[in-house]
Amino acid sequence: MKQKLLLIILPILFFAATLQAQDKVWDFGGSDTVNWGPDATGVADNEVRDNLGIYMGTTSTSNIGIIDSSNGSVSNWQTAGDIDGYSSTTRFKFNGDSGISDLGGGVLQPSKRYIYFAVTGACTVKLWLRGSSGRTVYLSDDSFVPFGSVLIPASGYVIETVNYTGGSGNIYIYDDAAVYLCKMVVSPASSIGTTGLVLSADDFKSQVSTNMRAVGNRIYVSNVKTKTEVNIYSITGALVKSFKTNSDTDFTFRSGLWIATLKTVDGQKSVKLLTH
Repeated sequence: MKQKLLLIILPILFFAATLQAQDKVWDFGGSDTVNWGPDATGVADNEVRDNLGIYMGTTSTSNIGIIDSSNGSVSNWQTAGDIDGYSSTTRFKFNGDSGISDLGGGVLQPSKRYIYFAVTGACTVKLWLRGSSGRTVYLSDDSFVPFGSVLIPASGYVIETVNYTGGSGNIYIYDDAAVYLCKMVVSPASSIGTTGLVLSADDFKSQVSTNMRAVGNRIYVSNVKTKTEVNIYSITGALVKSFKTNSDTDFTFRSGLWIATLKTVDGQKSVKLLTH
């Protein structure tokens, strides 16, 4: 009898373990103290930890990524729809808004305090969020046109699953006011790529005078004081345009999201460009 019972239980346990292995889980609620233990400082610039990008992008005493104690009981999360008995003792703090710019055409581009991760294709993103009522969290791909958003309800707790149907690239998560992330699950785990830094931390300290910006379908290179080497890359890292200039210039460019590097004798910096 015991042997028969064991034969029944083992496949069930194996099936449950297999299901869990199909997800990528970031748990900021206290169970993963190796990657997400208490942190009173947070992230001051830009880093990747456990394949999750964390971008600060501004000088502030309110750094993203501070992890502090704050209990979210089983009953709290049950009000948000949890049925697995989840509870949290810590939280990941966005610690402020993401500096969102409305660029038109549905584009909502963050400039600070956001997280991101690489995907190879379609997936679902499930978020366990806390915060004050009425605050909104956005999810977008490299176009920065949100494919989903989550509104914090009056209870202050929400669990939301958002479907992503696009291709490979980065998924960005950002907010219009400070919220707390307790857990995030991406399914299937096979959809997760290798997350790289969106910009170098050294860019915040660059002495390069040359500036570069996009307006509509034109790119402007300005304040050129010395010979500048310009390289424009796709979001996947492919070089699409390269040139050198000794003076201000501008040109038309096809629609998309690009990363450009500006290199002079003073150093190098990177800028993100969105043309449309």
